[in-house]
Amino acid sequence: MPEFEITAAQIVGLFMESVFYGIYLVTFFSCMRVLLWRDGRLKAWSEMKKMMVIAALLMLVFGSLDVAFGLRHNLEAFVYQFAKGVQPAEEFGKISKWLNVMKFANYAAQTFIGDGILLYRCYVIYNRRWWVAILPALMWLATAACSGVTIYIESTIGNGDLSQSQFQPFISSTLALTLATNLITTSLIVWRIYKIQSRTSSHTLSQITGSTASPYSRLIRTLVECGAMYTVSIVVLFACYLANSNAILGVSNSVVQIIGITFNLLILNIDRGTTTQPTSASYHSNAGFINSTQRGVALHELRIKTVTTTTRDPPDGFHVSSQVKSATTRANDDLSFDDSVDIEKAVTSPSPPSPALARGMEGKPRAW
Repeated sequence: MPEFEITAAQIVGLFMESVFYGIYLVTFFSCMRVLLWRDGRLKAWSEMKKMMVIAALLMLVFGSLDVAFGLRHNLEAFVYQFAKGVQPAEEFGKISKWLNVMKFANYAAQTFIGDGILLYRCYVIYNRRWWVAILPALMWLATAACSGVTIYIESTIGNGDLSQSQFQPFISSTLALTLATNLITTSLIVWRIYKIQSRTSSHTLSQITGSTASPYSRLIRTLVECGAMYTVSIVVLFACYLANSNAILGVSNSVVQIIGITFNLLILNIDRGTTTQPTSASYHSNAGFINSTQRGVALHELRIKTVTTTTRDPPDGFHVSSQVKSATTRANDDLSFDDSVDIEKAVTSPSPPSPALARGMEGKPRAW
Protein backbone atom coordinates (compact mmCIF):
# COMPACT_ATOMS: atom_id res chain seq x y z
CA MET A 1 0.00 0.00 0.00
CA PRO A 2 1.55 3.34 -1.03
CA GLU A 3 2.37 5.79 1.74
CA PHE A 4 -0.05 8.62 2.39
CA GLU A 5 2.21 11.56 1.52
CA ILE A 6 2.14 14.59 3.76
CA THR A 7 1.32 16.91 0.85
CA ALA A 8 -1.79 14.89 -0.01
CA ALA A 9 -2.67 14.59 3.70
CA GLN A 10 -2.59 18.37 4.12
CA ILE A 11 -4.96 18.94 1.20
CA VAL A 12 -7.33 16.20 2.35
CA GLY A 13 -7.16 17.57 5.89
CA LEU A 14 -8.14 21.06 4.75
CA PHE A 15 -11.05 19.64 2.74
CA MET A 16 -12.31 17.51 5.66
CA GLU A 17 -12.10 20.40 8.08
CA SER A 18 -13.95 22.69 5.67
CA VAL A 19 -16.83 20.21 5.44
CA PHE A 20 -17.12 19.89 9.22
CA TYR A 21 -16.72 23.65 9.60
CA GLY A 22 -19.78 24.17 7.40
CA ILE A 23 -21.76 21.76 9.60
CA TYR A 24 -20.45 23.54 12.68
CA LEU A 25 -21.60 26.96 11.44
CA VAL A 26 -25.14 25.69 10.88
CA THR A 27 -25.32 24.30 14.43
CA PHE A 28 -23.62 27.41 15.85
CA PHE A 29 -26.22 29.88 14.57
CA SER A 30 -29.05 27.61 15.76
CA CYS A 31 -27.30 27.37 19.14
CA MET A 32 -27.00 31.15 19.46
CA ARG A 33 -30.68 31.55 18.61
CA VAL A 34 -31.55 29.27 21.53
CA LEU A 35 -29.13 31.01 23.91
CA LEU A 36 -30.01 34.60 23.02
CA TRP A 37 -33.67 34.56 21.96
CA ARG A 38 -36.88 33.42 23.60
CA ASP A 39 -40.43 33.79 22.31
CA GLY A 40 -39.30 35.97 19.41
CA ARG A 41 -37.41 38.50 21.53
CA LEU A 42 -33.87 38.99 22.71
CA LYS A 43 -33.37 37.70 26.24
CA ALA A 44 -32.55 40.13 29.01
CA TRP A 45 -28.96 40.08 30.21
CA SER A 46 -30.01 38.41 33.47
CA GLU A 47 -31.78 35.61 31.57
CA MET A 48 -28.84 34.64 29.39
CA LYS A 49 -26.67 31.65 30.23
CA LYS A 50 -23.49 33.69 30.09
CA MET A 51 -21.07 30.79 30.51
CA MET A 52 -22.63 28.93 27.58
CA VAL A 53 -22.65 32.03 25.38
CA ILE A 54 -18.96 32.72 26.11
CA ALA A 55 -18.03 29.08 25.49
CA ALA A 56 -19.92 29.03 22.18
CA LEU A 57 -18.22 32.24 20.99
CA LEU A 58 -14.76 31.00 22.00
CA MET A 59 -15.33 27.75 20.11
CA LEU A 60 -16.33 29.77 17.05
CA VAL A 61 -13.11 31.79 17.30
CA PHE A 62 -10.82 28.77 17.65
CA GLY A 63 -12.67 26.76 15.01
CA SER A 64 -12.49 29.61 12.50
CA LEU A 65 -8.83 30.29 13.25
CA ASP A 66 -7.98 26.64 12.67
CA VAL A 67 -9.50 26.71 9.18
CA ALA A 68 -7.73 30.00 8.44
CA PHE A 69 -4.34 28.68 9.62
CA GLY A 70 -4.79 25.51 7.56
CA LEU A 71 -5.56 27.51 4.42
CA ARG A 72 -2.60 29.82 4.98
CA HIS A 73 -0.28 26.86 5.56
CA ASN A 74 -1.29 25.26 2.28
CA LEU A 75 -0.85 28.55 0.43
CA GLU A 76 2.61 28.93 1.96
CA ALA A 77 3.65 25.43 0.90
CA PHE A 78 2.10 25.22 -2.56
CA VAL A 79 2.30 28.85 -3.71
CA TYR A 80 4.50 31.30 -1.81
CA GLN A 81 7.41 29.07 -0.74
CA PHE A 82 7.19 26.91 -3.85
CA ALA A 83 7.77 30.05 -5.93
CA LYS A 84 11.04 30.46 -3.99
CA GLY A 85 12.16 26.93 -4.80
CA VAL A 86 11.07 25.28 -1.54
CA GLN A 87 9.25 21.96 -2.00
CA PRO A 88 5.86 21.59 -0.27
CA ALA A 89 7.00 18.52 1.72
CA GLU A 90 9.98 20.46 3.01
CA GLU A 91 7.77 23.37 4.03
CA PHE A 92 5.35 21.09 5.88
CA GLY A 93 8.31 19.51 7.67
CA LYS A 94 9.09 22.79 9.45
CA ILE A 95 7.19 21.74 12.53
CA SER A 96 8.25 24.76 14.60
CA LYS A 97 6.75 27.21 12.14
CA TRP A 98 4.17 29.38 13.85
CA LEU A 99 1.33 28.03 11.69
CA ASN A 100 1.94 24.46 12.90
CA VAL A 101 2.27 25.58 16.49
CA MET A 102 -0.94 27.62 16.37
CA LYS A 103 -2.92 24.75 14.85
CA PHE A 104 -2.01 22.47 17.74
CA ALA A 105 -2.74 25.30 20.19
CA ASN A 106 -6.20 25.66 18.61
CA TYR A 107 -6.84 21.94 19.08
CA ALA A 108 -5.71 22.13 22.73
CA ALA A 109 -7.89 25.19 23.45
CA GLN A 110 -10.96 23.66 21.80
CA THR A 111 -10.52 20.45 23.78
CA PHE A 112 -10.02 22.41 27.00
CA ILE A 113 -13.29 24.33 26.54
CA GLY A 114 -15.35 21.34 25.42
CA ASP A 115 -14.22 19.08 28.25
CA GLY A 116 -14.56 21.93 30.73
CA ILE A 117 -18.21 22.54 29.85
CA LEU A 118 -18.94 18.82 30.10
CA LEU A 119 -17.25 18.75 33.50
CA TYR A 120 -19.31 21.74 34.64
CA ARG A 121 -22.53 19.99 33.64
CA CYS A 122 -21.50 16.93 35.64
CA TYR A 123 -20.67 19.08 38.68
CA VAL A 124 -24.00 20.91 38.61
CA ILE A 125 -26.24 17.90 37.97
CA TYR A 126 -24.75 16.26 41.07
CA ASN A 127 -25.90 19.32 43.06
CA ARG A 128 -22.38 20.82 43.11
CA ARG A 129 -20.80 17.97 45.05
CA TRP A 130 -17.13 18.58 44.37
CA TRP A 131 -16.02 15.07 45.26
CA VAL A 132 -17.94 13.67 42.28
CA ALA A 133 -16.06 15.85 39.80
CA ILE A 134 -12.62 15.82 41.45
CA LEU A 135 -11.16 12.95 39.38
CA PRO A 136 -12.37 14.24 35.98
CA ALA A 137 -11.22 17.74 36.98
CA LEU A 138 -7.69 16.50 37.75
CA MET A 139 -7.61 14.65 34.43
CA TRP A 140 -8.84 17.78 32.67
CA LEU A 141 -6.02 19.84 34.19
CA ALA A 142 -3.48 17.12 33.36
CA THR A 143 -4.65 17.21 29.74
CA ALA A 144 -4.05 20.97 29.64
CA ALA A 145 -0.58 20.51 31.15
CA CYS A 146 0.43 17.84 28.61
CA SER A 147 -0.88 20.02 25.78
CA GLY A 148 1.15 22.97 27.07
CA VAL A 149 4.34 20.92 27.16
CA THR A 150 3.66 19.66 23.61
CA ILE A 151 3.21 23.21 22.35
CA TYR A 152 6.50 24.25 23.96
CA ILE A 153 8.44 21.34 22.44
CA GLU A 154 6.88 21.91 19.02
CA SER A 155 7.85 25.58 19.04
CA THR A 156 11.51 24.82 19.80
CA ILE A 157 12.34 21.53 18.06
CA GLY A 158 12.83 22.87 14.53
CA ASN A 159 12.11 20.32 11.78
CA GLY A 160 10.42 16.93 12.11
CA ASP A 161 6.95 15.57 12.82
CA LEU A 162 4.73 14.76 15.79
CA SER A 163 5.77 11.09 15.83
CA GLN A 164 9.25 11.94 17.14
CA SER A 165 10.23 10.50 20.49
CA GLN A 166 10.13 13.92 22.20
CA PHE A 167 6.39 14.22 21.50
CA GLN A 168 5.16 10.67 22.05
CA PRO A 169 4.68 10.59 25.83
CA PHE A 170 2.91 13.96 25.93
CA ILE A 171 0.68 13.56 22.86
CA SER A 172 -0.27 10.02 23.89
CA SER A 173 -1.07 11.27 27.38
CA THR A 174 -3.12 14.16 26.00
CA LEU A 175 -5.26 11.89 23.82
CA ALA A 176 -5.66 9.21 26.50
CA LEU A 177 -6.64 11.74 29.17
CA THR A 178 -9.08 13.47 26.83
CA LEU A 179 -10.73 10.16 26.00
CA ALA A 180 -10.90 9.06 29.65
CA THR A 181 -12.26 12.42 30.84
CA ASN A 182 -15.00 12.38 28.23
CA LEU A 183 -16.01 8.78 28.98
CA ILE A 184 -16.01 9.21 32.78
CA THR A 185 -17.87 12.52 32.79
CA THR A 186 -20.52 11.43 30.30
CA SER A 187 -21.02 8.15 32.19
CA LEU A 188 -21.47 10.01 35.48
CA ILE A 189 -24.11 12.30 33.97
CA VAL A 190 -25.98 9.41 32.33
CA TRP A 191 -25.86 7.39 35.58
CA ARG A 192 -27.26 10.31 37.57
CA ILE A 193 -30.16 10.79 35.18
CA TYR A 194 -30.80 7.04 35.05
CA LYS A 195 -31.03 6.90 38.85
CA ILE A 196 -33.51 9.79 38.83
CA GLN A 197 -35.54 7.98 36.21
CA SER A 198 -35.54 4.74 38.19
CA ARG A 199 -36.80 6.53 41.33
CA THR A 200 -39.72 8.11 39.53
CA SER A 201 -42.01 5.49 38.05
CA SER A 202 -41.71 6.34 34.37
CA HIS A 203 -44.49 3.93 33.45
CA THR A 204 -46.98 5.55 35.82
CA LEU A 205 -45.93 9.07 34.88
CA SER A 206 -46.40 8.23 31.21
CA GLN A 207 -50.02 7.33 31.98
CA ILE A 208 -50.52 10.75 33.58
CA THR A 209 -48.77 12.79 30.91
CA GLY A 210 -49.89 10.75 27.94
CA SER A 211 -46.26 10.42 26.79
CA THR A 212 -45.12 6.99 25.63
CA ALA A 213 -41.42 7.76 26.03
CA SER A 214 -39.77 8.83 29.23
CA PRO A 215 -38.26 12.34 29.01
CA TYR A 216 -35.24 11.07 30.93
CA SER A 217 -34.73 8.32 28.34
CA ARG A 218 -34.64 10.93 25.60
CA LEU A 219 -32.15 12.94 27.61
CA ILE A 220 -29.90 9.92 28.11
CA ARG A 221 -30.08 9.09 24.42
CA THR A 222 -29.05 12.63 23.46
CA LEU A 223 -26.07 12.57 25.84
CA VAL A 224 -24.92 9.16 24.63
CA GLU A 225 -25.21 10.10 20.96
CA CYS A 226 -23.24 13.35 21.33
CA GLY A 227 -20.68 11.70 23.59
CA ALA A 228 -20.25 8.81 21.14
CA MET A 229 -19.56 11.21 18.25
CA TYR A 230 -16.76 12.91 20.18
CA THR A 231 -15.40 9.65 21.61
CA VAL A 232 -15.21 7.89 18.24
CA SER A 233 -13.34 10.83 16.71
CA ILE A 234 -10.78 10.78 19.54
CA VAL A 235 -10.35 6.99 19.20
CA VAL A 236 -9.72 7.33 15.44
CA LEU A 237 -7.28 10.19 16.08
CA PHE A 238 -5.41 8.13 18.69
CA ALA A 239 -5.26 5.13 16.33
CA CYS A 240 -3.83 7.26 13.51
CA TYR A 241 -1.18 8.66 15.83
CA LEU A 242 -0.14 5.24 17.12
CA ALA A 243 0.02 3.97 13.51
CA ASN A 244 2.29 6.91 12.61
CA SER A 245 0.02 7.77 9.69
CA ASN A 246 -0.30 11.15 8.02
CA ALA A 247 -4.06 10.60 8.17
CA ILE A 248 -3.79 12.19 11.60
CA LEU A 249 -3.74 15.59 9.87
CA GLY A 250 -7.23 15.18 8.43
CA VAL A 251 -8.65 13.62 11.58
CA SER A 252 -7.16 16.21 13.95
CA ASN A 253 -8.47 19.05 11.78
CA SER A 254 -11.94 17.49 11.85
CA VAL A 255 -11.89 16.92 15.61
CA VAL A 256 -11.52 20.66 16.24
CA GLN A 257 -14.86 21.20 14.50
CA ILE A 258 -16.52 18.05 15.90
CA ILE A 259 -15.94 19.32 19.45
CA GLY A 260 -17.88 22.47 18.59
CA ILE A 261 -20.61 20.50 16.82
CA THR A 262 -21.24 18.23 19.82
CA PHE A 263 -21.34 21.24 22.15
CA ASN A 264 -23.92 22.98 19.94
CA LEU A 265 -26.05 19.86 19.61
CA LEU A 266 -26.17 19.49 23.39
CA ILE A 267 -27.30 23.11 23.68
CA LEU A 268 -29.99 22.59 21.04
CA ASN A 269 -31.34 19.32 22.45
CA ILE A 270 -30.90 19.86 26.19
CA ASP A 271 -30.56 23.54 27.09
CA ARG A 272 -33.67 24.27 25.04
CA GLY A 273 -35.39 21.75 27.31
CA THR A 274 -36.99 19.60 24.60
CA THR A 275 -35.59 16.37 25.99
CA THR A 276 -35.91 16.86 29.71
CA GLN A 277 -39.64 16.66 30.25
CA PRO A 278 -42.98 16.76 28.40
CA THR A 279 -44.16 20.23 27.42
CA SER A 280 -47.58 19.78 28.95
CA ALA A 281 -49.27 17.44 31.39
CA SER A 282 -52.46 17.10 33.38
CA TYR A 283 -51.88 16.59 37.07
CA HIS A 284 -54.18 15.57 39.91
CA SER A 285 -53.45 17.52 43.05
CA ASN A 286 -55.24 18.03 46.35
CA ALA A 287 -57.26 20.77 44.70
CA GLY A 288 -58.45 18.57 41.83
CA PHE A 289 -57.34 18.24 38.22
CA ILE A 290 -55.27 21.06 36.78
CA ASN A 291 -53.57 21.48 33.43
CA SER A 292 -49.96 22.60 33.69
CA THR A 293 -47.84 23.78 30.77
CA GLN A 294 -44.19 24.20 31.62
CA ARG A 295 -41.09 25.04 29.64
CA GLY A 296 -38.38 22.38 29.62
CA VAL A 297 -35.50 22.65 32.06
CA ALA A 298 -31.88 22.76 30.95
CA LEU A 299 -29.49 20.01 32.03
CA HIS A 300 -27.29 22.27 34.13
CA GLU A 301 -30.41 23.78 35.78
CA LEU A 302 -31.78 20.50 37.14
CA ARG A 303 -32.24 20.29 40.90
CA ILE A 304 -34.33 17.16 41.34
CA LYS A 305 -35.33 15.66 44.67
CA THR A 306 -37.77 12.78 44.82
CA VAL A 307 -39.76 11.98 47.99
CA THR A 308 -42.02 8.92 48.08
CA THR A 309 -44.59 8.33 50.82
CA THR A 310 -46.89 5.32 51.13
CA THR A 311 -50.05 4.92 53.23
CA ARG A 312 -49.98 1.55 54.98
CA ASP A 313 -53.04 -0.41 56.14
CA PRO A 314 -55.56 2.09 54.76
CA PRO A 315 -59.20 2.05 55.89
CA ASP A 316 -61.80 0.48 53.64
CA GLY A 317 -62.60 2.51 50.57
CA PHE A 318 -59.21 4.20 50.38
CA HIS A 319 -56.53 3.58 47.77
CA VAL A 320 -52.92 2.99 48.68
CA SER A 321 -51.13 5.77 46.90
CA SER A 322 -47.63 6.99 46.31
CA GLN A 323 -46.78 10.62 46.13
CA VAL A 324 -43.86 11.77 44.03
CA LYS A 325 -42.66 15.26 44.73
CA SER A 326 -40.35 16.86 42.22
CA ALA A 327 -38.75 20.20 43.01
CA THR A 328 -36.84 21.97 40.29
CA THR A 329 -34.86 25.16 40.72
CA ARG A 330 -33.35 27.09 37.86
CA ALA A 331 -29.76 28.05 38.55
CA ASN A 332 -29.66 31.26 36.56
CA ASP A 333 -32.97 33.01 37.14
CA ASP A 334 -33.73 31.72 40.67
CA LEU A 335 -37.14 30.56 39.46
CA SER A 336 -38.52 27.59 41.33
CA PHE A 337 -41.68 25.57 41.15
CA ASP A 338 -42.99 22.60 43.07
CA ASP A 339 -45.35 19.98 41.70
CA SER A 340 -46.99 17.33 43.90
CA VAL A 341 -48.65 14.47 42.04
CA ASP A 342 -50.80 11.78 43.65
CA ILE A 343 -49.97 9.17 41.05
CA GLU A 344 -52.34 6.28 41.76
CA LYS A 345 -55.39 8.43 42.43
CA ALA A 346 -54.69 10.45 39.32
CA VAL A 347 -54.87 7.27 37.27
CA THR A 348 -57.55 5.19 39.00
CA SER A 349 -59.74 7.47 41.09
CA PRO A 350 -62.39 10.04 40.19
CA SER A 351 -62.08 13.64 41.33
CA PRO A 352 -62.70 14.15 45.05
CA PRO A 353 -65.65 16.26 46.20
CA SER A 354 -65.27 19.95 46.82
CA PRO A 355 -64.10 21.13 50.29
CA ALA A 356 -67.64 22.29 51.15
CA LEU A 357 -69.12 18.92 50.23
CA ALA A 358 -66.39 17.18 52.16
CA ARG A 359 -67.28 19.13 55.32
CA GLY A 360 -70.91 18.09 54.89
CA MET A 361 -69.85 14.47 54.70
CA GLU A 362 -67.92 14.51 57.97
CA GLY A 363 -68.74 11.49 60.03
CA LYS A 364 -70.15 9.70 56.99
CA PRO A 365 -68.49 6.82 55.16
CA ARG A 366 -66.44 8.09 52.23
CA ALA A 367 -66.81 6.06 49.07
CA TRP A 368 -64.54 8.09 46.81
